Amino acid sequence: MNFNADELMELAIKIEKNGKEYFAAMAERSENSRVKQVFNLLVREEQSHLDNFVKVRARLAEKNQEQFQIADEYNTPEMAAYVQAMTDGRVFPNLCSHTELAAEIRDDEQAIYHAIGFEKDTILFFGDILGILGPDDENRALIEELIRQERIHIAKLYTLLRTLK
Repeated sequence: MNFNADELMELAIKIEKNGKEYFAAMAERSENSRVKQVFNLLVREEQSHLDNFVKVRARLAEKNQEQFQIADEYNTPEMAAYVQAMTDGRVFPNLCSHTELAAEIRDDEQAIYHAIGFEKDTILFFGDILGILGPDDENRALIEELIRQERIHIAKLYTLLRTLK
């Protein structure tokens, strides 16, 4: 079974772009210099992630590889439906809609908790991509590194949260 690699990369790009926009909005709204500093750092790191997915998408287009081959254990009708729901944005809807939420944030603590949730969902999404990719896929190392970086983001956010309490 195959699925559209370009759609998945487009969703990954959208997720990183939305995260970047959320972090930028929270950095601008906060009056706490440490909160601003951490959110601005996350803006730069999300931009780097976004750039990586743009490169992967371009590599796939160069190779004329419109589809990924799904790992055998994912080759079931249920997984095909899950992958389709994932690429349609229905599995991780919170990763695609930060604009409205940013307007509802009341304080730095709430902004940080939401950011932690965003990062956790992003890790789950990237983990799903890893599971879907075959064991020899050249993009595995990049996805694994992005997961590691998202975990570091969570650690930074928890550390920041502790300084506010």
